[in-house]
Amino acid sequence: MAGTVALAVAIVVVILLNAAFAFLQEQQAERAVEALAAYLPARATVVRDGRRQSVEARELVPGDVVVVAEGDRVSVDARLLGGSIEVDLSALTGESLPAYRSADLTDTGGSLLEARDLVFSGTSCTGGEASGLVFATGMRTELGRIAALSQRTGRDESPLERQVKRVAWLIAIVAVTAGLAFLPLGTLAAGLSLAAAFSFAIGLLVANVPEELLPTITLALATGVRQLARQGAVVKRLSAVETLGSTTVICTDKTGTLTLNQMPVTRIHTAAGDLDLETDPSPAEVDPVTARLATSMVLASTAELDSGDPTEVALVRAAVDLGSTVDTAARDRQRVRQFHFDPRLRRMSVVDGNRRVQVKGAPEEILPLCGRLADLDGDRSLSADDRAAWAELVRDWAGRGQRLLAVAARPLGPDEPLPERREDAERDLTLLGLVAMVDPPRPEVAEAVARCHTAGIRLVVVTGDHGARPSPPAPTGPRCGPSA
Repeated sequence: MAGTVALAVAIVVVILLNAAFAFLQEQQAERAVEALAAYLPARATVVRDGRRQSVEARELVPGDVVVVAEGDRVSVDARLLGGSIEVDLSALTGESLPAYRSADLTDTGGSLLEARDLVFSGTSCTGGEASGLVFATGMRTELGRIAALSQRTGRDESPLERQVKRVAWLIAIVAVTAGLAFLPLGTLAAGLSLAAAFSFAIGLLVANVPEELLPTITLALATGVRQLARQGAVVKRLSAVETLGSTTVICTDKTGTLTLNQMPVTRIHTAAGDLDLETDPSPAEVDPVTARLATSMVLASTAELDSGDPTEVALVRAAVDLGSTVDTAARDRQRVRQFHFDPRLRRMSVVDGNRRVQVKGAPEEILPLCGRLADLDGDRSLSADDRAAWAELVRDWAGRGQRLLAVAARPLGPDEPLPERREDAERDLTLLGLVAMVDPPRPEVAEAVARCHTAGIRLVVVTGDHGARPSPPAPTGPRCGPSA
């Protein structure tokens, strides 16, 4: 039995060290998660006793009237009573573009998150000002409901934990079998006493226990955690590091994640022909149809020349290159109606000061709304052959990895009132042209994709772009083709 006490102490120390490593790591992760609670605002603007006042967000209750302005983070779920705002819903829906919310847009169908007169906790206001009636706070909000659902999920074993458990059972079976087998062998074959054979069997059991396995695994995972922490990742459980290493499929956003979110206009197509802005970025002469398209590109946007949504900034800059006069301040003052971008309809429209409806959006959404086509000889009817030709062009350009927008317009009739609904505005349009943009990938993406492929990981890009797959690369020349 010599050394048994020291061995037992060593085993206990190893177990305690392993537990200490895991405990300290989870404590650090918990503190990091608690720091994320600062995502919600500490204070909010509320209307009480007929006047605005700033209160702590935790003091808000259903029935309060809150005021949300540009730059504010929303701390409750509320139904708008007046005004209109643009909100960033990416924390709840993943949608990168701001969503328009107005007290006038009452919806009776669709999901709660799609209701256009509601704002939700955890989102932020990117423009405008509105007041709203609080109907949910704390864990009763949509964000709180998501948190509650995540807490109800069971804790699944990681691949590493399952493998270690299988190895531990295998070692235990081998050790116990060896110990039990030695008892009769030691007493009958070796002539040992029962006590001596029993002590030897215990020694075999202990010898088969890999004391260094747990601390080795823990230290290896802790090293991985520290490397991830240096890159801003929060790991709550050590085993999650190995789980991350077991990844076989990665689903990723495209715009702004894989790309620079900088989309210069590279090509324009109208009934008058194609215009390649890559080879000729500032053409000296522009035909009348392209000039109309450039004007509509500016009027159908809300961005400035150097600020705003990247897609709209690209359109405004392209219009300048095409010789269009850009006075965004006058444009915004003269705008009489605006129907904000709707991610379901994938289009937006405005009514300018000249009582013309200007529309831009996904070609497959705009083409069905068009009845005429702008041409050099004047507007003409959009025939079935024209529609087929434009649809084929869309598939061709989209297959080359380009982002496409169609631009259309129509004048309001002399006696036609200003449209109150977008359905009344976005009809009987004249198709002006097709605009192609390319969002260049980030410089580090190629290496990251190559490393994923080397590791056997399949990439899935989740994007709202046209569904046409990029054309395969030509066999001649070392060109880079699609990865998936």
